[in-house]
Amino acid sequence: MICSTAGQGSTMAPWMHLLHGSVDPLIFLVENSRLFAATSSFYDALANGDEGAIAKLRDIAATQQPRATAVRPRRPTALSLNLAQSCNLACVYCYADQGRFGSSPRLMTEPVAFAAIDAFLADAEGAPLTLGFIGGEPFLASDLLHACVRRAAIAAARHGLDLRFSVTTNGTLLTEADRGLLRQHPFAVTVSIDGGRGVHDRQRPSRAGHGSFAAVLAAITPLLRDPGRARLSARMTIGRDNLDIAKRVAEIAYLGFRDIGVSPLRAAPDPAAILRDGDWLRFLKAMIEAADIEWRRVLDGSAPRFANLWIALKEIHRGSAKPLPCGAALSYVSLDAEGRYHTCHRTIGDARFALGSLATGLDDSAREAFLSARHVDRQEPCRSCWARYLCGGGCHAEVVSAGRTGCEYIRGWLEYCLARYDNVIRDRPELIENSQ
Repeated sequence: MICSTAGQGSTMAPWMHLLHGSVDPLIFLVENSRLFAATSSFYDALANGDEGAIAKLRDIAATQQPRATAVRPRRPTALSLNLAQSCNLACVYCYADQGRFGSSPRLMTEPVAFAAIDAFLADAEGAPLTLGFIGGEPFLASDLLHACVRRAAIAAARHGLDLRFSVTTNGTLLTEADRGLLRQHPFAVTVSIDGGRGVHDRQRPSRAGHGSFAAVLAAITPLLRDPGRARLSARMTIGRDNLDIAKRVAEIAYLGFRDIGVSPLRAAPDPAAILRDGDWLRFLKAMIEAADIEWRRVLDGSAPRFANLWIALKEIHRGSAKPLPCGAALSYVSLDAEGRYHTCHRTIGDARFALGSLATGLDDSAREAFLSARHVDRQEPCRSCWARYLCGGGCHAEVVSAGRTGCEYIRGWLEYCLARYDNVIRDRPELIENSQ
């Protein structure tokens, strides 16, 4: 990184960012979310604050369509049902209190689930829809999950709706009937698995204290070998005690996963596991090491697998600009076991994120107020950050529980991805040009 320059008439909002690419210097226009290669002389003039060069770049920016826009809630295109607010594991870092969210274990009833599905599909406006299942561990309510899929699939076919499904699972409870259901329908299956046997068993024991790795492997391997219409991905949580991300990605790839992502641990019952201020540069170094290995693999002809890198590159290619970090409350809501809507599955049981109920209806005024207050341009220190429209301000739930930690990591990772994009577009553009 060389510099960021504030917006016209403001010292608070950088409008361009300069960085080194693989071959040429690069200019990133913040509000337009556009990346340009530059000559060394023009780059140096901008870095030195040359008024003529800055004026020329402003003229270029004026020809580009601004990407960051105001946000208003629309009819949800994604709904997750917390079928089982309980879990058979006792993961050491679980933000959800084993799915209980500070309350007692409970399961969603069929009437609540069916009413939510009916309302979700009735409000559809033609866009592709996703019905998700989450917990806790949703396969503790396997019969209900099957019933929900049947009901939703029949209703969607009757009304000509494009409906997909998703499920996030620890993978230990899947039966052959469950695998058959996932193969039959367009399911995005996210398996929480934290690496090889050693690290996984330490972080994700059963409630009796036994390791869960063997159970995951036994239940998931048949689906990895024969996924049918399902798309499987692995997601692992990275605490401060084991930052060897490249090794852990390789361990999961060895099991057969071809889509592997990582998340840093920002909030957990045990503060000792959470990444601290002094850990974020180590985490960035580990992420870049894993991404460099990934890039060399791909150049040698292997298929992409490190999801964090490829998601970022595809977002850059699309010119994505995010005034919010995700679709929570905007296009996605989550329903708890008792029929109450929340902004997402991570905020179940928290009144600060409540959005009405099945009985009263989804509260659009609460959604609009929530989104308006959290627009990245209204957040500090986000509004003065060059990366604000690539980041979106950070997970709402994590910001409330842990504050805005790791911002230097986020900027460093995005700089790395912007520079790596320069490589990809020169050497393997087909990997991102057809991304949707």
